[in-house]
Amino acid sequence: MTMFLKPGVSPDRRVVRLSSAILVFSTLISGIAAAQSVPGFSVTTYAADVPGPVWLSFAPGGTLFCGRDLTATGTNVPLRITRIGLGGAPVEEYGDVVIPDPDAVVYDAAGVVSGVPGSVLVGGLKPGNTAGAISAIRPNQTTVELFSSTDWTNPTEMKFDMTGRLVFGDAVTRTLRVSAAGEPPTLLATLPVGSTPGHLTIAPDNRIFVSDTSGKVLEYAADGTLLNGSYATFPSRVAIEFGPGGPWGTHLYALRLSTGTLHTIAPGGAVTQIGSGFASGFNDLAFGPGGRLYVARFNAAQILAIEPEACFCDPDVPADINCNGGIDGADLGLLLSAWGTADCAADLNEDGVVDGADLGLLLAGWGA
Repeated sequence: MTMFLKPGVSPDRRVVRLSSAILVFSTLISGIAAAQSVPGFSVTTYAADVPGPVWLSFAPGGTLFCGRDLTATGTNVPLRITRIGLGGAPVEEYGDVVIPDPDAVVYDAAGVVSGVPGSVLVGGLKPGNTAGAISAIRPNQTTVELFSSTDWTNPTEMKFDMTGRLVFGDAVTRTLRVSAAGEPPTLLATLPVGSTPGHLTIAPDNRIFVSDTSGKVLEYAADGTLLNGSYATFPSRVAIEFGPGGPWGTHLYALRLSTGTLHTIAPGGAVTQIGSGFASGFNDLAFGPGGRLYVARFNAAQILAIEPEACFCDPDVPADINCNGGIDGADLGLLLSAWGTADCAADLNEDGVVDGADLGLLLAGWGA
């Protein structure tokens, strides 16, 4: 019965590119999943008729698994989770039996926790509201309860770290828990007073980032040591994920659920708004197939996909930002105007930020 706090409960050869420091996403018409496109990005409906999508987890092959809930405020009614095929179809129930409060899901590719590779772990609050459980749905869709405990009662987002440990938050005890090699979950860290874990994600170096339900992002070491209790601060709750590289870069992305604004969080915690228009019942985001960012839209039963357009006029000459066939002062001006942003047309090395490295590449090709 996790409390989600869901809001409201091309042109010619000059490929579409980012042309300003702020990427403004088109407003999504309430209740309508029409594809939207803006300079630099397109927003499309990836899957429709997805009942109550909550947290998202992709299998390596691109199959998407969605936790499910019936209400915006949360319920522990037993339900099945949802499986969505690569490309957005078919959308179908998954598992042979219903599972209480199947909000949190994560794909156990190696079977580290479940014991069976390709299982899906599902976490939630059991009837009676005094115990939590994590179950596994095997590839043949048989379901088995792996763990049950009164020490943790309401798992939120679950993720595997780079060593194969399962990490999750518990909304009731305000803790982070970890299961290594399939052992019962143990305490990793207790959040500071006033912080309740909502979303979490794992950095490539195994640092754990937790967004609490008030909008604060906390940074933890892999051993549970609190590194920064205010890595970034928002006025309200955010869903968070690390960019996969390429046009997205590797910064932390944050979707503020109450306002529908999309942000990047640079190393060190600097926040930049890069998008808007996602304020109609969104809950989670996940990077997946095709280098896209996928978003669960709870109140419209949809999964949306956000995809960067191609950035460069000529992939062999990315420093020709204005597409005039040469590298000159006009390109330099465009790069400098995008300095410090994620403008992909000026991010020549595709690391997620326009900086000195991109300037060096432009100057190296000057006059070409």
